[in-house]
Amino acid sequence: MSARRWALGMAVVLAAGAPVLLGAGTAQAATPTCSTSVSYTTVHGSSTTIPAAGRNVSCLLARGSSGNGVRALQLSLNECYGANLARDGIFGAGTQAALRRAQSQEGQAADGVYGPRTRDALHWRVAGFACDRVNGPG
Repeated sequence: MSARRWALGMAVVLAAGAPVLLGAGTAQAATPTCSTSVSYTTVHGSSTTIPAAGRNVSCLLARGSSGNGVRALQLSLNECYGANLARDGIFGAGTQAALRRAQSQEGQAADGVYGPRTRDALHWRVAGFACDRVNGPG
């Protein structure tokens, strides 16, 4: 086998294995979309409702998302951050702008996308018109 042929064969093997060695995508790409909401315990032991994908609270919401997860987010943006959103369950321009303001207020990157970091940074509506944080699973 010539050196050139051997080098070409190795290049093919390495190129095929690159996704395995380097990772096949970002964590965000593997994070599901929040399609519902669940009851969750806050850091001070109260109960709140936060977005979820089934029972998984490590999920994403962005402009164009809809459903009960968006409604839960809209409630907390209204009650804890003074937004005046319709609780229609549609993540539109108003929800995105309100989320950006809340993210900025909490010292987060104001990208207008809801995910695990935003979940843990935001305050969530609890009973008695109070707001509290949650500590998610990661």
